[in-house]
Amino acid sequence: MAKAIEVLKPHFASGDFGGGYHVPKLEPMFIKSMNFGEGEGIGLHLSDTNIYGTSNFKIDKLRVNMKDLKFEALITVPKLTTYAKYQMQFKFFGNQLKTSGDYHIVHENSKIVLPIKLNRVVKNGIEVMRFDPIPIKFMQGNVLKLTMSNLFGGNKAIEEIILSFLLNNQEFIGDNVRHEIEANLSKIFTKIANDILESTTFDEMFL
Repeated sequence: MAKAIEVLKPHFASGDFGGGYHVPKLEPMFIKSMNFGEGEGIGLHLSDTNIYGTSNFKIDKLRVNMKDLKFEALITVPKLTTYAKYQMQFKFFGNQLKTSGDYHIVHENSKIVLPIKLNRVVKNGIEVMRFDPIPIKFMQGNVLKLTMSNLFGGNKAIEEIILSFLLNNQEFIGDNVRHEIEANLSKIFTKIANDILESTTFDEMFL
């Protein structure tokens, strides 16, 4: 299975597998809206988020249980680059400040766990393979770079406070981004897997 994934991997970015066959693309992964930190003194909203690099994953481990048709893959994504529009609210010495601009963050060595369950399904009298929804687990990597344009009008003092807070409290954004990425990747990978195996029999896949 690992070899099959490696063969298919170059097509994941565009979703174009040739011959007019298309599946949801991984590059970029698009998330319309995300909110962070409401009620914590600082609120951040990201919109029109584009995440690049997901398709460049590397398979670290692959566990196979042929008896139950269960598989678990541990994957590393060397670099994830995110671009978005941001809106932020921040309490500073009793004043409620608001700002907006462009958001850019780069992570290295993020991890993805793919627990996969296959089922044999009879379709048009033929036994084919179908994937259960894939409950992806995503672990965000270290931050290499974080920039936010027009952060409170370029006020350097406030800018340093905000960026320092975000870099030192990565879970502030991390947990929210993780849930969004998990939900998106789960839909995309399940859709890709089932589209590819639409008419594939057990024998064709494993024998």
